[in-house]
Amino acid sequence: MFDFQVLGAKIVDELSNLIDKKVLVTDKNGFVIASTDPVRLNTFHEGATLAMKNQQPLHMTKEMCENLAGVRPGIVMPIIISDLPIGVLGVTGKPSEVEKYAKLVKKVAELFITDLISRQEKERGIREIEFFFFDLVTSDSSFESLQGRAKMLNIDTSLYQRIAMMQTNRQYEIEDVENLLRIQTIHPELKIIRWGLERLIFLLPNISKRELINGLEKLAKKIAGPANSTLPVGIGKAGDFNQLKESFRQSEMAHAVSARQGQIVFEEDLKLELLYYSIPKEVQEEFISRTIAPLLDEPELLHNLEIFLQKKSSVQAVADELHIHKNTLLYRLNKIEKILSISFADNNDLATIYTALRLYRKI
Repeated sequence: MFDFQVLGAKIVDELSNLIDKKVLVTDKNGFVIASTDPVRLNTFHEGATLAMKNQQPLHMTKEMCENLAGVRPGIVMPIIISDLPIGVLGVTGKPSEVEKYAKLVKKVAELFITDLISRQEKERGIREIEFFFFDLVTSDSSFESLQGRAKMLNIDTSLYQRIAMMQTNRQYEIEDVENLLRIQTIHPELKIIRWGLERLIFLLPNISKRELINGLEKLAKKIAGPANSTLPVGIGKAGDFNQLKESFRQSEMAHAVSARQGQIVFEEDLKLELLYYSIPKEVQEEFISRTIAPLLDEPELLHNLEIFLQKKSSVQAVADELHIHKNTLLYRLNKIEKILSISFADNNDLATIYTALRLYRKI
């Protein structure tokens, strides 16, 4: 269930800050696993075995100290979890004096153990959902099989309809995910899955686009923190639970577009990008090789070309945007035409070069 030796050390450390008494913890076999007195580590405490057997606190009297191995005056109390004793707490001193500390010692131990069990259950739940989601979007498991696993995890398959992907600024631990689930305002049944090193996946119930945007924007601001940077967010189409695999693929595409545009992107709103991301990577690379490849070693000319295509206005306006003289821009544009063997007066050439630039920036 948990590493009781590590937990015992934490309990002893906490108790040593609360009471001015020597404290120890034994395992269920009576061996000391943690103590404020290092000499007692790994020694056998026969009184602890009696406390375990009887499941009752015991006063270690002078007489018992003379007859039992490894015992000193004080009180020992079994730690009982779910009706099973898992170890023993001991406080050294005159039994009549340390008795007043018994309730405090027991309470602290219970709090530690209860908190640890609660956190482990939450962590196990998050991990199980992450494993389930990984299989959902990467495996060829049948829908019936996935439905069965979802039921075991208390996931209502009729509730979840789409996937969102958010880029983060660091790698998230499970406790970070727990905190996000507490502070998010998107939906009470939202599921968050860690994906890769610095991405989060949101398993989304059916809510309106406006509510979703507002909730994601608020959460993104909290994740970005003081840096107040824009975090890319891509969202797939809504559909049935058995369409979430496709929604995940769409969220990846929308996320890539969001990384360039700096805003939340819904895959269903994509137009040209839908074509760009449908083209196999090797085809994209070959297209770039046949079009703008000669300019890739000329970053200044490449930048000037991009601004020229983006502005769609007079040469003077583009020159002003680049902070150069109009004649300098005309010279550079003429040079680009010669290098690429194109004409800016030809709409087909313009469309080809514009597409190549978009694909190049995407890659």
